[in-house]
Amino acid sequence: MNSEIIEKANKLIKLESTVTQTFLDDVKLFKTSNFTKRGPLTYDFCLVIVLQGKKIGYLPNKTFIYDSKNYLVIPTTLPFECETYASEEEPFTCILVNINKTIMNDIITNISNKEAQNCKEIKQAVFSDKVTKPIESVILRLLQALQSKEESKILGESLLKELFYRIATGQNAYFLHKMFLSSKNEAKIAKSLKTIHDNFNKHLDIPTLAKYEDMSVSSFHNHFKQITTYSPLQYIKKIRLNKAKDLIQKENLQVNNTAYAVGYESISQFSRDFKSYYGYSPKEAKAL
Repeated sequence: MNSEIIEKANKLIKLESTVTQTFLDDVKLFKTSNFTKRGPLTYDFCLVIVLQGKKIGYLPNKTFIYDSKNYLVIPTTLPFECETYASEEEPFTCILVNINKTIMNDIITNISNKEAQNCKEIKQAVFSDKVTKPIESVILRLLQALQSKEESKILGESLLKELFYRIATGQNAYFLHKMFLSSKNEAKIAKSLKTIHDNFNKHLDIPTLAKYEDMSVSSFHNHFKQITTYSPLQYIKKIRLNKAKDLIQKENLQVNNTAYAVGYESISQFSRDFKSYYGYSPKEAKAL
């Protein structure tokens, strides 16, 4: 990223290690000078553009780097692990953009990328792609507009639409195309992920989830794991534990109430799963 982009981002960032909300609801910035060791993280249908520093993301069978040369797209709710590389000399700085599904659907519908739409190989949901000159250009203009509430209101949507178009025409955007085609298995799994995300605290069984998407249990399980790298049960557990951490740390909920709130029937099982996932107990999480 060129120095002008970083300069404009720094003008907008108020505090380090805290997410900065811009004049556009769907655009936030984040900056930290602290290295963060590998730990759980969940993104939800967003674009991460790194301006400085880097993150390394880990899925069970994949490692990916997102830095100033490679942006990250998460087209659905996906828990994974990551570590952040940052220092006083080179802070980690990024733009977090929520992807508007209506706008992206309109873009995908109007792109004549048959190669992406007809790709036979199942692609994982999360993908990274190269930061091109056109993408750098729109990022610079977006950050310029974000300096002003008036410019953000008037120019913001069109700039985001241009950015989404550049992402949708990236060389690795196969999954992004298929998830908007309702007949494709990728789209069915994407809908199922949303169902899980919206109903994590309820009883969820795999046969019912498969039936909702008109898929056999074996086909649902296989496609689910290929796309997310997790089995459906592993995914449900991770979503519940991520929600639990938020309830404990942000809403100060008691451990037993948290367990029931995220769909666990056994408090002891919840505590074991939580400690296995985060490396510390739910009670210790309250003190962090």
